[in-house]
Amino acid sequence: MSDTTAQISGDTLSNAERKTLMDVGFDDFSERAGTSILVDRSIKLTHSVDPGVEILPLNEALKTYEFVQDLMFGLVSAEANDHIRMIAADMEDPLGHFVWVKPGAKVRLPVQTFTLMETPQARQFTHDITLIDEGAEVEMVSGSAAPSDVHRGQHISLSETYMRKGSKCRSVSMAHWGDGMEVYGYSYSHMEECAQEESLSIALSAIRRDESHSVSTLMEDATSVAQAICFAPSGTHRIMKSETVLAGSGARSEDITRMVSAGGTITSDALLIGDAPGTQGFLGCDGLKLNKTGEIMAIPSLCARAEGSQLSHEASVGMIDSDKLNYLMASGMTEDAARDLIVQGFLSLDDAVVPDAVKARVADMIVQAKSGGM
Repeated sequence: MSDTTAQISGDTLSNAERKTLMDVGFDDFSERAGTSILVDRSIKLTHSVDPGVEILPLNEALKTYEFVQDLMFGLVSAEANDHIRMIAADMEDPLGHFVWVKPGAKVRLPVQTFTLMETPQARQFTHDITLIDEGAEVEMVSGSAAPSDVHRGQHISLSETYMRKGSKCRSVSMAHWGDGMEVYGYSYSHMEECAQEESLSIALSAIRRDESHSVSTLMEDATSVAQAICFAPSGTHRIMKSETVLAGSGARSEDITRMVSAGGTITSDALLIGDAPGTQGFLGCDGLKLNKTGEIMAIPSLCARAEGSQLSHEASVGMIDSDKLNYLMASGMTEDAARDLIVQGFLSLDDAVVPDAVKARVADMIVQAKSGGM
């Protein structure tokens, strides 16, 4: 296999598929170092123009590189729970993306990976593996979506991410599923010595049930800054469970979640564990309710097991501040416009993490989600 993969043609994606993908961060191939797109039960295309990036369907990667079999289920048991057992049942022909950023590579353009479900009432099981090798640096954009005419179905995903010594990664992930779908996501990551990660996840569209479970392990002097924004329109149920383990001395993490309910329910259950001396960690969970229906529950938990581990958290849940709303309306805004501005300000996170091309889309998604347009 050559350093650069290319399995793509100009008419590979339909206009409808491009439109769906653009809602979750897709950009033209010329603006990306690599692209992988999974549709229903197969990888539709893989494309890489950077010799430092290898992208393959997972089943092909297992046959091409012997070491991939040691990465698969390397961070979680194939028997961990019923959902992961379903994914493991497809071991003979596993479905998913394999992304390898090679040692020392400094990737100039982002790498993008996407998953689409185009068949109504389908059941989709995917397993993605990402290896960011020693000293490599990369920005990644990922998204999951269904077209507007797919309302129901079930998607279960597992991702395993390995960040080797001294590697750096900035990532943005977005989801836009059908309003009647059930989605269950399991994410595991292992960061070696001095690895650095900045991540942002965005989930704003209506969905019947969305459960995410993540476990991150940080070794000596590794650093992670994770941010999330989520919205729950009426009828939406989101459950987010996370566990961050500061396993090496000097490891540091910051995990911030912003949640808005417009009648839906959101539960954020975050656990931060200081397992080594000299570690520092922070959990921030903030919720904003737009009306009297729906529910937001924030459950930040701390567990310090080593001397000198410094862990802290902040959590708040409340309604829109009537004084702020009245002030904006007194300045000439309509009530809807004033509410939109307050919500956008509340959900605004670190601009340094959000690519310029994504910022406008996120603002539009917030307004559409609040109005029920998503």
